Amino acid sequence: MALELATPLHHTHVELGARMTEFGGWSMPLVYSAILAEHMQVRRRCGLFDVSHMGRFTVQGPEAQAALSALIPTNLAGLAEGRAVYTVFLNDQGGILDDLIIYRRNQGYLLVVNAGNRTRDWGLVEGGLVSGATAQDVSDQTCLLALQGPLAFEVLRALDTKLTDGAPPESVPHFASAEGVAAGIPVTIMRTGYTGEDGVEIMCAAADVQALWDTLLAAEPEGSVLPCGLGARDTLRLEAALPLYGQDIDETTSPFMARLGRIVHLDKGPFVGREALVAAQERGPEELLVGLSPEGRSLLRHGDTLMEGGALVGRITSGSFSPVLQKPIALGYVVPPLAEVGTPLEVESRGRRLKATVVARPFYRRGVTPLPPES
Repeated sequence: MALELATPLHHTHVELGARMTEFGGWSMPLVYSAILAEHMQVRRRCGLFDVSHMGRFTVQGPEAQAALSALIPTNLAGLAEGRAVYTVFLNDQGGILDDLIIYRRNQGYLLVVNAGNRTRDWGLVEGGLVSGATAQDVSDQTCLLALQGPLAFEVLRALDTKLTDGAPPESVPHFASAEGVAAGIPVTIMRTGYTGEDGVEIMCAAADVQALWDTLLAAEPEGSVLPCGLGARDTLRLEAALPLYGQDIDETTSPFMARLGRIVHLDKGPFVGREALVAAQERGPEELLVGLSPEGRSLLRHGDTLMEGGALVGRITSGSFSPVLQKPIALGYVVPPLAEVGTPLEVESRGRRLKATVVARPFYRRGVTPLPPES
């Protein structure tokens, strides 16, 4: 068996008492204290995640846009310097090979991709290069931390974080990035995340990540920042109804099925999977991604089946307990006639038949959904 990969902070996670788990071929912290506590830390204050396992590529040169445009269904022509866009890589059948964020940065592009797909994604990027475009896998030279929660910018200001033009970090717009300095360390500050909260993802040189991590955790007041693991990251993203590659989206899923039609621009020119998406748009999706709320306290799990009138009509892709809503929630796919909010369904789960209702996504909206009383 191949050894699991580890980020430069691996020993720090172990020293902090994290329970480690394998994820995408990497040894990563699952939980430090308790998933529920870490989840609510992010919702109420601020959580710090090591997400250095994710792949990071740069594409530069006068033909960088042309090279990337041939690989994705999203139009990059209007992406201004500093801005970012969520998109996907597709196969020839229009299925999703990975979802990623592309940042327009330093007159080129920074791609952040899923850890388990890094090797395949790099092959796509490298194989798609044209004359006038170059690419570099900078994953090993850099690290990525996610500082998420309502106190994120207060913490950054306390570390005397400033952009290169002297502006405060909160001046970075949502889905944008800027260069700056945090606690004396050169960083790229990206106002993106995977939790449903405001916050940033911070890229720095691998040699600086230990100092940056330690400084962020030591931020005053004490307890404003706590380390969080993949367990809380998963429940946070599920409350925000953000898809997880390999569960909610994969090579059999088209963007239209996953409700990602907004990132598909069929009129932008040729790209891998375009013909398949044109046909898929004409015939309509076979299934649609929906939010589900089961009755009672039973958790729905990936692979559970959705039934209606005794017929198989869909499947569960992600499910867990929502710490904010204090009840189980799930994502899944159903046939389009049953995808309307309010539709009652049944779930076959571990030999039991449960009732569930299609509900609106996301389950949690920052500043709108009330948090439960703090115990």
